Amino acid sequence: MYIKTYHKIKSEHKKAYAFLMQHIILLLSVAMLFSCGDADMNSPIGKGDGIPQPVTVSGVVNVSGGAIVKYALPNDDNVNYIEAVYEIKGKKTTKKGSFYTNELELDGFPEEGEYKVSLYSVSFSEVRSEPVEVMVYPTTPPFLIVAETLDVEPVFGGVKSIYKNPTGANLQLIFYKLNDGGIWQELETLYTSLKEGVFYVRGLESVETTFGVVCRDRWQNVSDTLAIQATPIYEEMADRTLFANFPLPGDITHDLPNRTPPVQPYHTGAGSGVGNIHALWSGNTTQPFSGTNPYFFFSNTTTVLPTSITIDLGREYVMSRFVYFPRQVRNSSNPPAHTFAATHVKRFELWGSNDPNPDGSWASWTLIGSFESVRPSGSPIPGDENSTAEDRLVTTNGENFDMPEGIEPYRYVRYRVFSTWGNIPYWASLQFQFFGNPVE
Repeated sequence: MYIKTYHKIKSEHKKAYAFLMQHIILLLSVAMLFSCGDADMNSPIGKGDGIPQPVTVSGVVNVSGGAIVKYALPNDDNVNYIEAVYEIKGKKTTKKGSFYTNELELDGFPEEGEYKVSLYSVSFSEVRSEPVEVMVYPTTPPFLIVAETLDVEPVFGGVKSIYKNPTGANLQLIFYKLNDGGIWQELETLYTSLKEGVFYVRGLESVETTFGVVCRDRWQNVSDTLAIQATPIYEEMADRTLFANFPLPGDITHDLPNRTPPVQPYHTGAGSGVGNIHALWSGNTTQPFSGTNPYFFFSNTTTVLPTSITIDLGREYVMSRFVYFPRQVRNSSNPPAHTFAATHVKRFELWGSNDPNPDGSWASWTLIGSFESVRPSGSPIPGDENSTAEDRLVTTNGENFDMPEGIEPYRYVRYRVFSTWGNIPYWASLQFQFFGNPVE
């Protein structure tokens, strides 16, 4: 009995011993894994630590402010990507190219000339190959091309600079004025990728001032300052307290026929912040909008564009510009879906008259100009999601449209809409503003 019991206990000990050893081995494996440390855990997982083979340069295409280096990849499975290293203003710059392409675009050069570039193959373990040196010769960079086209001219209430940007590069135009202390004071910055345009600075006094304008790119390369003395032409905002609705037959603010009683065809949704035409000169350009502080929203879907409204300015003005504030809805329940979309007016005309025919005919009216809404970014695709931060500034600052030079003074203005960004037959606006010189 004693011996049998001994063997039974020994057998149980063997099982326990085996179970214990299995757990010890498992714990040791885990300990060894963590003992590798963070450096080993985070080191690249590569196909080897050897030096990769270099690329072979097959050609260089020099472009405005940069160059495109073409190359042939080495027959080396250890190559992860290609890297170019070059200097701009004494500072090292690097550009990486995918293993799956055979060219690398280099940019940011501050002027045309000769630059040395070193190309490397880089392994999965971040080991560089021997460098392959190549010379590139960028042509005049975009910011200098634009700077050569700039000029400064006085306009109503400010100054303007016309520019041409043939490469469509993302650039900044910056206007300055020389203050009394002889220091350049920044007035306004325009961010643009348009191939041509006009940069305005408004709200300036009609006094002789030294202005300067420069062009800067995203690598902080800056052109020389173009300086000029100019006197902004005097303008003032037309007095909105004198404005009045002047509905004519054919206007959307004229009573619709065949209705008893006659009704106005603009949207007057109760409590929605929508008001009648008088909301266009309330003076309010920002949210929130309410029944006592509304915006104008024409929404008669049985009417097709073009549609018009007529406003009596209360006195004659030699108009310099018109400012349109598009509808804005930016809160949690209503996404920002109206800036350069939906009801945002795209194409329109302004007509002027001092003695409009009460029958609503156009014979007594003179076309002031035809206008089209253009985003600062130049994107033609509707929708706030396709807008940049500069595009959205139009919502708060208003969209400016300059009047042709030499127009006659007018008291009555007819606003005629032909299309919207959302291609719908109705439109909205927060506010209209007219600027110019009043006729005494």
